[in-house]
Amino acid sequence: MGFNISFFIYAFTSLFIIMNPIGLVPLFYIWTSNNTEKEKIKLLKKSMIVVVLTLIIFGFFGKWIFEFFGITIDSFKVAGGLLILKISWDMLHAQISKTRQTPKEKEEMVQLDDIAVVPLAIPLLAGPGTITTSIILMEHSTTIYDKITILLSIILAALLSAVILYLSDNIATILKTSGIKAIVRLMGLILSAISIEIISSGIFGLIKSSGIS
Repeated sequence: MGFNISFFIYAFTSLFIIMNPIGLVPLFYIWTSNNTEKEKIKLLKKSMIVVVLTLIIFGFFGKWIFEFFGITIDSFKVAGGLLILKISWDMLHAQISKTRQTPKEKEEMVQLDDIAVVPLAIPLLAGPGTITTSIILMEHSTTIYDKITILLSIILAALLSAVILYLSDNIATILKTSGIKAIVRLMGLILSAISIEIISSGIFGLIKSSGIS
């Protein structure tokens, strides 16, 4: 067994779509409109470090968290899949899911001196949906190559998100609001299909473990 390119594409795509950096371009553009290039880079570096560490920690230790609370991976798949489905539904309507950011948090974020950790890293990029996906992916991994693949997927998704947000000025100018919404909706459609796969896998596992034929 070696590097599985199909699993890498699946893991990277799942994480990147839920992070949805393109959908965050307008927000990031507004937040950093008065910042210098150096300040933007510093902010993004800090944010991406938090994102990567958060997803890796939850990915590796999710199993023990389940055991502590008496939760099975299959029940978590169903719950997590439903959460991801909700996020994809919001994306299909070109909205930022309320599972990532509440209206109150949106009002308060403009008062923050440093948005790198909150709300950019958590909960916008490394929110419930992304954390759920990282845990499920890690539980699906059976070899050291799979685990390395997930680590690479997390890092690459975070880096690509940082690049997209860094180019928010250019992207916002080229795509405009209508273009950004169209891409977000397309990603939402793909994500909804992924969420159905996760839910069906969890339901199948629950039925199998219960002995129902």
